[in-house]
Amino acid sequence: MTYDFRRGLLTVLLATAVLLSGCGKKQEAEAPPAERTGTGGLRIGYEEDLTVVEDPDTLQKAVDRAIEQSREGVGLEYKNDAYSSNGTDFICYIANAESNQYDMFIAIYGDEAFTDELFLSKLMRPGQAFDHVTLSHPLDPGSHTVYVAFTQVEELDGEQAIHAQVLVTMNFTVTEG
Repeated sequence: MTYDFRRGLLTVLLATAVLLSGCGKKQEAEAPPAERTGTGGLRIGYEEDLTVVEDPDTLQKAVDRAIEQSREGVGLEYKNDAYSSNGTDFICYIANAESNQYDMFIAIYGDEAFTDELFLSKLMRPGQAFDHVTLSHPLDPGSHTVYVAFTQVEELDGEQAIHAQVLVTMNFTVTEG
């Protein structure tokens, strides 16, 4: 599965620019931060006591920079299903797509809170892939949704820093026997 976020990110950036075009106006608080609505969803309220943007070019420069960075994109390449007979060693396909410009590492978690770390790789160059992974502890027989973080790394001032990160879910299935 290969997915390019460029088109979606560009849409989000343009929508954000439209929304932020009115950011010189003071917004009234509609709801406190993270207030639950009647339907169970969360609604983020508006910040109070903000000032007007002093330099109108600042917002445009930020949008231009975000668009430029989005052109790089994070190419995802993986097969959604992985299989194991012992719960620890999984046959899979998880890659740093050849189209990517940065090295990346992957982390696999057994829970959506990202507290149950099942696997953490070292850096992979673009065009490299895992065809199997060994988890730090076994999964029980059955099908499991795992959370996979694809994290691109770049060098900034001689230190490694996160360039971009994308999270996906995969199905890890342990067969009995």
